[in-house]
Amino acid sequence: MSYEQVIFENKEDIAIIRMNRPEKKNAFSPTMSREILEVVTHIENTPEIRGVLLTGVGDSFSAGLDLDMSFIQTMEQSDSINFRAVMDPILEWYKKLYNMSKPTVAAVNGHSYGGGLVPVSLCDVAIASDKSRYCLSEINFAHFPAGGTTWAVSHFLLPKHYEYLCLSGDRIDAEEAYRMGLVTKVVPHDELEDAAWEMVKKLANKHPNAYKTAKTMCRMTRKMPLWEAIELEMAHIHENYFLTEGEMVKIALKQFKEGKIKTGTGETYQSKK
Repeated sequence: MSYEQVIFENKEDIAIIRMNRPEKKNAFSPTMSREILEVVTHIENTPEIRGVLLTGVGDSFSAGLDLDMSFIQTMEQSDSINFRAVMDPILEWYKKLYNMSKPTVAAVNGHSYGGGLVPVSLCDVAIASDKSRYCLSEINFAHFPAGGTTWAVSHFLLPKHYEYLCLSGDRIDAEEAYRMGLVTKVVPHDELEDAAWEMVKKLANKHPNAYKTAKTMCRMTRKMPLWEAIELEMAHIHENYFLTEGEMVKIALKQFKEGKIKTGTGETYQSKK
């Protein structure tokens, strides 16, 4: 699969997506968004692909929406049809990435501004280079963070943190992003690719249905009352038993009883190919 503004690679059944507009700081163009949408749709429909790693080419992860002349003209002309043509592919691949049942890891290699923060938050895990920088600068040019960017920060950060980012337009470094909870882990820049690859491989080796259920529970129970969350989890225990063909009992508990798996060792289910 060859694209103009995206580099796609299937390596050991892990999909690697590289946003490839370094001269534009990997800002989202209509072309790039359509290509990413095609890639994530392919990943979604390919059972052999077990995980996704998303990163950028050059010194940026993504600068968000590309405010090129075509977009500016669309806004100036109040052309709602063209506006949707620009925005819909972006929002559609956002949705598919977020709903992906497979592990998704963002390797934040550099600048992540505006809408570029959205895929950082959409991915299950975000590994950040110590050279990465983050900013919601929209307030600085008479606008506000939109297209999922307020969700990206308010969903994971404390109110005083996300309101500061949205209202100040200030830029923060990787360590501050980690302190706030915007990223999972910060590593030296030269170690980013290896760290992200190690993480996506680790997650991809979990039982796929168990991973999907755990991911769903993390999202659904977050704002539920305790007893409602327990009832939902209990229901999914039974569902997960059938989805995993009883492996929780037949394999995992048996190995635990035999001392082959010990709590806290980090040993994991190895997916079958």
